[in-house]
Amino acid sequence: MEWLSSGQGRVDEWVTTNGATPVKLDSPLAGRVASLLIEEDPLYGSEVVAILQIDHLLYKRFDECSSGERQLVRIAYALMRRPQALVLHEPFRHLDRYRREHLTMLLERLTHLGVKVAYTERAREAGAASAFSVAPSIGEVEISARDVSYRHPLQPAYAVEHATFTADKPGLTVLIGTNGSGKSTLLELLAKSIRPLQGKIKRVGRPLYLPAEEEYGPFPEASNRRVAQLAAVLVADVPVVLLDEPTVGLTDEERRHFCRALLEKRQTAQLICASHDPVLLEHADRVVSLSNGTIVFDGTKEAFLERSLVWSHSSSAL
Repeated sequence: MEWLSSGQGRVDEWVTTNGATPVKLDSPLAGRVASLLIEEDPLYGSEVVAILQIDHLLYKRFDECSSGERQLVRIAYALMRRPQALVLHEPFRHLDRYRREHLTMLLERLTHLGVKVAYTERAREAGAASAFSVAPSIGEVEISARDVSYRHPLQPAYAVEHATFTADKPGLTVLIGTNGSGKSTLLELLAKSIRPLQGKIKRVGRPLYLPAEEEYGPFPEASNRRVAQLAAVLVADVPVVLLDEPTVGLTDEERRHFCRALLEKRQTAQLICASHDPVLLEHADRVVSLSNGTIVFDGTKEAFLERSLVWSHSSSAL
């Protein structure tokens, strides 16, 4: 499996040389995952599902999947075309580090089955960093979820269950959890993009909400859409900001500049970020960890690192 820089025509050259199918993993799909992957060719589809180990997603609708789960479904959907070679654009976007390691292993397995795989990843690119300006936020910080539960239509399991969360002062809160743990759903509930089946959301004013997939955010004509979206967030004067995977797709230098600006912004706004990024965790005032839709920890970063098996072993990198 080969990483391709997006500059100097490297991707086009690889596509031409290997007869590869370029796959952009930001296109929306519709319907149940089983219909997308199994209906047309049950044998081949079931093998693709087994290789990528996504059988647990078959009975979900695509729009009910988390951002990371959608990445895996899109890759499986691309494989249904029986390509000899693939160029995957940003295949690791939105995946937690364990899903990333797992997907890397599975894509390597595909190469042993005769499918050449290359990929792009903007985070690995070099280049000039974007500067981020910061404006102070104005107004009262008050947002809460009291015993909220939400289940996607026709799904037996709750995406968020009996969650209680309150923020009443500026700071940086990081929501931690594996793909599908309920982080994005909790943000959507706080944003009132969806209504809880149980419990109440209370807030003063309307928070600014930026979803994980940049395709659903503003500035569609911007050359670097995610950077433009984050720049707009940092100069907005709203006191509560909800960010889903804000650092995904940023280069290392852009991420450093953004995190520096985020530290300034948190002085006047409550920033609630769903993320797998250890750099954001490093700067968190508060950590909320979710598992299977349930909040399993809510406290300081220091207390979280002390209790966490996984993140305590990563603390040296923080």
